[in-house]
Amino acid sequence: MEENDYKLNDLTVRIHFVLDKATYPGWEDIRNMVNVHSLYWIHEGKGVFLTNVEHKVEAGMLIYLKPGLKLSMRSQMDAPLRITMLLFDCAELSYDAVWKEVKPIGKLRLPFLSQYNQQQAEEISQLVWGIHQDWLPGLTDGIAVSRAKMQILLHMLHQTVQPDWNLMESGAFSAFEQIKKTLENDYKDHHRIEKLAEKYGISPSYLRKMFLKFTGMGPKEYHMHLQNQQACRYLVFTDYPVKEIAKLCGYYEEYHFSKIFKQLNGIPPTVYRNKQRIKD
Repeated sequence: MEENDYKLNDLTVRIHFVLDKATYPGWEDIRNMVNVHSLYWIHEGKGVFLTNVEHKVEAGMLIYLKPGLKLSMRSQMDAPLRITMLLFDCAELSYDAVWKEVKPIGKLRLPFLSQYNQQQAEEISQLVWGIHQDWLPGLTDGIAVSRAKMQILLHMLHQTVQPDWNLMESGAFSAFEQIKKTLENDYKDHHRIEKLAEKYGISPSYLRKMFLKFTGMGPKEYHMHLQNQQACRYLVFTDYPVKEIAKLCGYYEEYHFSKIFKQLNGIPPTVYRNKQRIKD
């Protein structure tokens, strides 16, 4: 398995240390724990992070360091940094009828340096501050809550990775996010992708390119994927008849639902239900 080949939904984390640090003008430091994953969230100020090259950092930026990467830091004299540092390990722990083996992750699918728009930065700051507030060594409840928030943060960072700052500022990414959220929140509804594209001011062809780039599927395929995931859950965890599940997942007819389900999963809904319950 490649070091960054993992399923986000199977990601589990263990936080080692959380530190919120207000630096002074001209402050300098080095990354001491290089055997763990590290996130540095810049709340305020400006400075320089130095690996083999120099990186200018400022408020609203996130720095991710994989294990083994050395780093030194310094604050700008007229704008000292305020940073929250998160040190953690992470692994993939999957479940398919039984728990699978734990696979440590050597590198996350995050860029070294990311910059976020104001709304995203506010959301990240709140999560980071919550992790800092909840993480208390030796207090199991605090660690559990902070770990849950850490997983939410990592999920958010994976979904909002933007190597192309101009793309984010263009408004196209915002339109993509809104449409993606609409499909996720209202997966039962019958959406016309062209109408959604028109509503949020993006061309259907460019919207498709955005979906392919960030989800690996076109918008229609992504919508069907969401419906299919929910159908699978209903089949396994409820005794609802297939006709009712079809309706709950946004299909008018059981026949059409069963046809699409077989195309996506290779077997009819009733066979899928029976096979999953035999596993359990």
